[in-house]
Amino acid sequence: MRMPIAILAALLVSLPAHAQTAPADSAAAPTAQGKAHSEDSAGKQGILTDTQGVDFTFYIEQVVRITQTSWKPLMPREVEAPVRKSGVVKIRYKILRNGHVMDGSMMLEDKSGDVALDRAAWGAVQTSVYPPLPTDFKGPFIELRFAFSYNAEQPPAPTRTMPKPFSLPGPLVTLGYKSKL
Repeated sequence: MRMPIAILAALLVSLPAHAQTAPADSAAAPTAQGKAHSEDSAGKQGILTDTQGVDFTFYIEQVVRITQTSWKPLMPREVEAPVRKSGVVKIRYKILRNGHVMDGSMMLEDKSGDVALDRAAWGAVQTSVYPPLPTDFKGPFIELRFAFSYNAEQPPAPTRTMPKPFSLPGPLVTLGYKSKL
């Protein structure tokens, strides 16, 4: 049985990728149903681009929902009980005005330590089909950063050493998953 997924979108300050950390109050709070809601400011929605005063709340809620839908079937079974693998993957990427992810814009900013978890998060962004940007927004793209969180409240399950995965360029998007015992 699949469990609900909580998605958290967090803005990280524009620092070099290796130095970025999420402010404690920057994540959108998950509701009891496992859905995420966005805060009013662009920064709390995970948007790294100047929004030019355009309200992206509804758009980001759509992006979160679409990414979550793409992510769920890609998750390895080991994120559920009894194994309950855990980890956080951070991906940064750009969405063009037409809703497509900009070629070459995806960047893996932080790995989970488990290739299967990293690949599921990466695949969620790659396979998502987003709506066009709001018409009031005149920029060429928006840049987002998401964290994909798997069972983050517990220490990571031990995993065997895997070969280093191929280089994955692109933006960062963060999502959360918590399995039930």
